[in-house]
Amino acid sequence: MDGGALHVHHATIDELQTAASTVLAPLAVTAPDAHAQANPFRADIDAAVVGRAAVARVRGSGHLVQRSPRAISSSDPDLLKLTLHRSKPATADQEGTQSRAHSGDFVVFDMTRPYRLEVVDGCDVIAVGISRTELGRHADLVAGRVARRLPADTGAPAVLATFLLGLGRHLDELAGPAQAHVGDALVSLLTAAFTETEPGRMDTATELVDRIRVYALANISDPSLCVESVAAAHGISARQLHRLFRRTGIPFAAWLRAERLERVRRDLLDPAHDGRTTAAVAARWGIHDPRHLARALKSQYGQTARDLRQHRPDADRSGGI
Repeated sequence: MDGGALHVHHATIDELQTAASTVLAPLAVTAPDAHAQANPFRADIDAAVVGRAAVARVRGSGHLVQRSPRAISSSDPDLLKLTLHRSKPATADQEGTQSRAHSGDFVVFDMTRPYRLEVVDGCDVIAVGISRTELGRHADLVAGRVARRLPADTGAPAVLATFLLGLGRHLDELAGPAQAHVGDALVSLLTAAFTETEPGRMDTATELVDRIRVYALANISDPSLCVESVAAAHGISARQLHRLFRRTGIPFAAWLRAERLERVRRDLLDPAHDGRTTAAVAARWGIHDPRHLARALKSQYGQTARDLRQHRPDADRSGGI
């Protein structure tokens, strides 16, 4: 999906396949006797882009979802798919790993590999498609649980399930910067759910990187935040911090700059901050050099601060309904 929300009431099997393939990647969706007049296939579909993830809720007739080898190509996005099942059992199968998911269970699929997911009549499934890059080093941890049921009755998985249920009910109401903030929360909760279930898979270096990121985001408005100050706060040398972040594929300074720029961009796109100057918005996130900000925004997004405010999605909407 390239943005916006999708809602289809009483969708046919063909409409469900089109929607699923658009939201995630090419999929084959079939159902026995889908076109039978006595008991035709019907499903309600709600879907939306939430930050940098795609979320969909499907309720209705039973069906089979397949990601076949023929449908997979090198140009497809490197996605992981998380499903939350809220109804009768579903059968999951990916490359020999099989499970039977019950109401309240999560199941993960790797969209770069073939899989099958079969749900029965009365299904209620919330699916999340998220890029591996969004999960960082946790992507392998999540992918390591493909086609296995993860109960969502306690701890972080239960929190994630509650969050997704609320999100599924309000997908068509999210707009503007709210989508990005909710998407950030979704990624954090998903990471928490899977790191809690298999703490042994976490190594100490990854844990330290996570703590450093949390610390940096909590102090992101401090203009003095830098490699040296963050390293000192965690009892390590600047060289050690550089080495830790080299494993993530992005240096700490570049990561921090990108996080600050993204928050500046969100504020510039949000009408609630129209009363603030660009300099005030940037200072809120620890950037106090207007020339640096102008160059960075142009390099990162291809737009200046003025461009972002003038050409945001709601810029041409007139008041009233």
